[in-house]
Amino acid sequence: MHLVLTLSLFGFAYWKGDWKNWKKYILTIHYVIICNLLYNYFCHDYLLWQHKGEIFPNKHFIIDLAYTFVNLPAVTLLFLTHYPYFKTKIKQGKYILYWVIGSILIEFPFVFFKRLTFKNGYEHWMDLLFYTVMYVMIRLNFTRPIRSYFFSVIIIVFMIWYFKIPLQ
Repeated sequence: MHLVLTLSLFGFAYWKGDWKNWKKYILTIHYVIICNLLYNYFCHDYLLWQHKGEIFPNKHFIIDLAYTFVNLPAVTLLFLTHYPYFKTKIKQGKYILYWVIGSILIEFPFVFFKRLTFKNGYEHWMDLLFYTVMYVMIRLNFTRPIRSYFFSVIIIVFMIWYFKIPLQ
């Protein structure tokens, strides 16, 4: 399932992404990669969600590398390529909402077939908040990176505190 998603996202990003202007998006793609790597660093012994593969069922790290370096960059490129920058705030909000709902719908079979499990107090309903924050932060990083770094630190500290993630 994870491999199909990765190949699909890669193909869709190749087909519909704004590759001729990739330099415009690269700093935000790096931001998303760094955020996911930080999650894996801080939570490596206390995961909030864990991917389980078909080939390597106990190798969250291998699957997460694909998410870090293929899936999330592809999603970021597609999200930013088609973002309605010059539309009203309502249309921008709807665009983000569509991406949040789409992400949850794509994730649902993974949860249903236990290819994605939630742990340590994180629950599936929290993805509504997670994806909303993720897409808002991607957009914020694209236009105001310094501000997004400031808010990212606050979000990371909050999540460490809320989920009681042990730092060692």
